[in-house]
Amino acid sequence: MDIELAPQRIFALKDQLSPEEVRVKAMDRRATAISSGIGGLLQRPKPDDITLLASQRRVEPFWHVAGRARYVYERTREYTVPPSSPEVKSVDFGGTSHDIADGKGGRGFRFEVREHCREDLVDELFVDALTGQPSADAASIRGGPADEVQDPAGLATDGTIVLAPEHRASYVVRQLLGRMLKPVHADAVLEEVLTLDASDLYYRPIWAFEFHWAPKDKSGVLEIDALTGQVRQAASLTSHMTKLISREALFDIGADTIGLLVPGGSIAVKVARAAIDRSY
Repeated sequence: MDIELAPQRIFALKDQLSPEEVRVKAMDRRATAISSGIGGLLQRPKPDDITLLASQRRVEPFWHVAGRARYVYERTREYTVPPSSPEVKSVDFGGTSHDIADGKGGRGFRFEVREHCREDLVDELFVDALTGQPSADAASIRGGPADEVQDPAGLATDGTIVLAPEHRASYVVRQLLGRMLKPVHADAVLEEVLTLDASDLYYRPIWAFEFHWAPKDKSGVLEIDALTGQVRQAASLTSHMTKLISREALFDIGADTIGLLVPGGSIAVKVARAAIDRSY
């Protein structure tokens, strides 16, 4: 099997809402940061009683991997052709007389053929790099404006918190390989190629606002997606920037790794990317 690895890239998606637009949205929805459940309905706070304690911007990672697989092979099979009616006892085909008989394929005459087969598969995955679960809206936001970056640590500007992936490239690629690699029932395999077209890490911007309701001394947090404008409650602000992993460790996909992910057989791995500086 030939496996060609994709270029390994990191992108930072650009905010579609300005900091001021995000802040206005948060202030308009600040009451929902405090009220939740039945208790929130019975004691709904007045917006004027709620003050903003703190805000923060962070970027969260998700993976996008995509690939294609092609299998070209040949095999010998026996075909069964049914007769046109029950009274047919034999037929002449290809210059040879064939008896009509009962068999596994039903009543008919059988002859050997050489099948020439080709299968083409295309698949992709979007995975939350923090939880390892599928990312529901990643496919829709991936095509937005983005900057390619070499080092995620460079995104930690103006107080932005950069969250490090809990799951590396090999975790996601393993899932994709599991969906695209398949046993081939063949006498001869002529071509068996898997191409990873994308192996990209994306960072998406999220704003978080902590509010305080003085009359009840109760606090709550709202998060706003700076790409989609989606608003949700959260348990707390992110306390600090997690320790970032080197780029080399994030993209832990190479010939040795692929050999472990694809057991058995002869594997030729082609790395279709520029050499990455070891200092990352």
